[in-house]
Amino acid sequence: MTFLSYLVVIFGYLAPLVFILGIAYRIWGWARLPAGFSWGLFPKPTKWMITSLIWKAFAWPTLFKADKLLWIGAACFHVGILVLFVGHLGVFADVASFGERLGIPADASYLIGVVVGIVVGIALVFYVTRRILVTKVREISSFSDHFWLWFLLAVVGVGIYARIFHEVSSEAVREFATSLITLNTILPPQNLWFLIHTFLSELFIIYSVTGKPIHLVGQLFTQYILVSKE
Repeated sequence: MTFLSYLVVIFGYLAPLVFILGIAYRIWGWARLPAGFSWGLFPKPTKWMITSLIWKAFAWPTLFKADKLLWIGAACFHVGILVLFVGHLGVFADVASFGERLGIPADASYLIGVVVGIVVGIALVFYVTRRILVTKVREISSFSDHFWLWFLLAVVGVGIYARIFHEVSSEAVREFATSLITLNTILPPQNLWFLIHTFLSELFIIYSVTGKPIHLVGQLFTQYILVSKE
């Protein structure tokens, strides 16, 4: 377990660095790609155009018209991931006491984390099943399409299991996370399932810059290019 703890510490520094540099490199590459058509064909960007592009990037109206079931699955997945991301940021602040001051029960964050994690897990199972059973989707699916879904499903699955059966105190997690930021590093909580979940999460962060997991960043940036051209 000590070896895994050291891996978690090492990748705790490596993963954010690779992610930031990877995103910067991808954006640099997207910015250098030829447009593929004449920008002169388009009018000068307006606030309405920008609002419309943002709406399309986040609400996926075209997908809703084409496949409502897939839209529901995508909405559950992306909103769930956002909630989990915000919840995980809570390791850097005492969100439980803050919630109590707002009248929110102390156990609410725990329940929300479990429920949202399960929702995201179900959405991932839906994605995987769809790629296996739907012929048209299976035919265009590559190894990478399956790999990142199974990878993230493992991260979420281990996280749910650790949360329910092997929960680590938020104070211990916060102390470890803070030690990484302040460069006063300590070993993470010695809980096997927490270590596995954390290490898999760090690996996924590194992997995410290589493909589809950052498609939203690419979509937003390319939409920005579109509206910034005159």
